[in-house]
Amino acid sequence: MQSVSPSCLSSQNIKPALQPSLAHDAPPALSQNTTPSLCERGSLPDFVSTRLPTKRPATVAGSGRKVRLYHFLFEMLEDPNMAHCVSWVAAAAGIFRFSSTNKDQVAALWGQRKGNKRPMTYQKMSRALRNYARSGEIFKVKKKLTYQFGWDTLVLLQKCHRGDP
Repeated sequence: MQSVSPSCLSSQNIKPALQPSLAHDAPPALSQNTTPSLCERGSLPDFVSTRLPTKRPATVAGSGRKVRLYHFLFEMLEDPNMAHCVSWVAAAAGIFRFSSTNKDQVAALWGQRKGNKRPMTYQKMSRALRNYARSGEIFKVKKKLTYQFGWDTLVLLQKCHRGDP
């Protein structure tokens, strides 16, 4: 299985409305702050947690960017060992179908890849797939368990899979 190169996920390839908010886009933290924080002064209510989250999101090749579901699915589709779970529909550009018996296995693998503590279900994953329709990346096809990559997304994924810059 080939991995997606980080250059394929650069912000140049993502439409401005679709760009995720990245950590480097955030305003810089005040390093010279001498005023004690609310936590240090003991002014935070008891229900506010001061612990930092320990869950780390899945990244692409150590780039610090989150793996997108459509990249994960494309990797699965290109891996012949996963054909029993998800496969291309013959003679149809960009259309793929989940196996009715193994669709939950794909969802569980996606949950593991994301680093979820609880197992991902197909219902939750399919909700994310339906949400991609708003941005034009993946569309639901009228057949059961069948989806289609948007044309621009498919071209980008194929280009990344080949290793083109």
